[in-house]
Amino acid sequence: MKTLIVLAQSLEQPRVVKRINQKTKEYDKIHVYGFTRNVHAVQNQNILGENKNISVTIVDQIKNQQYVRRIISFIKLIFLIYRKYGLKRKSLYVFGLDLRILSTFLINSDVYYEISDIVWLYSSKNKRRVLGFLDKYLAGKSRKVIFTTKSFYDAHYKKHINEEQLIIAENKLETYSRVFPVDKMYKDRIRIAYIGAFRYVDIIENLMEYVSGNKEVVLNFYGATHEGRLMNSINAATQDNPNIVYHGPFKNPDDLERIYGENNLNFVVYDNTLENEKVAMPNKFYESGYFNIPIVCATNTYVGKRVVEQGMGWTIDTDKESISNFLDNISTAKLFEYHERIKTLDKALFVA
Repeated sequence: MKTLIVLAQSLEQPRVVKRINQKTKEYDKIHVYGFTRNVHAVQNQNILGENKNISVTIVDQIKNQQYVRRIISFIKLIFLIYRKYGLKRKSLYVFGLDLRILSTFLINSDVYYEISDIVWLYSSKNKRRVLGFLDKYLAGKSRKVIFTTKSFYDAHYKKHINEEQLIIAENKLETYSRVFPVDKMYKDRIRIAYIGAFRYVDIIENLMEYVSGNKEVVLNFYGATHEGRLMNSINAATQDNPNIVYHGPFKNPDDLERIYGENNLNFVVYDNTLENEKVAMPNKFYESGYFNIPIVCATNTYVGKRVVEQGMGWTIDTDKESISNFLDNISTAKLFEYHERIKTLDKALFVA
């Protein structure tokens, strides 16, 4: 029997759930060891329980800033795996640098390492140098390295990974036949969706400031954040402005058709001064493409380049003036024109 052991930091991540399900096509049995995060209120990992070939062990709940507890949880994970599998040869599929480091303590392992974000790019200069070296070294020692976009490989790993090790597995939408494209989009007024993790404080606050002064525009937030200041700002804005609404966390993909159907502009303007954001390929690209909702991204980003190439939307700078100018000049007629254009695109570009 062909068996795969999966190590995952966040079992609520739709990308992680999707990849595990995809691996059932290659393996007879998949044993998942992972963690949950206290920021989420939904159980996206429950989809895994629907597959009889997948078993899930939740090792612990990871909380921000509790690094000692995290180390203890990782040690517990090492003992769990040795207790079940001993020293025999095993195949490991690992998400994230932390668990790739942990995997070095599991001897006789063929490691498949997935990189969907380059987390050390957010670190200080010295820490970035150390973690970057370690990440590239461990990637080079992996049997295969799976990137969700080739731009990661081209920008940071090309000198350290042989092409034989390289796999590009784009973060396309997995529908599980639960959601379908939006055929009829709202045309009454501009309805902006901000979906997922709320990270970029200044950009989001600039967006809220614009919408609070333009009552004909609607702004809907779906998701969550670890950033207390930003969450306070969002809550305050929703209390003062009936056209700004926070809908809370959501289940992926079950809630996505409803979410995209409530809006006509997907706001994916991320901080383009950050190295990771410059080359990342957010899942919002694939969701907008599948659900036929126009998208706006930041200039000088790989995702923005792809959006413009496919005729799915626009790119803008991230400052307050650029956001305001774009929203002042966009019309529901133009949004509908792009909606109709996206409907003609091959959905295989966006769906797993």
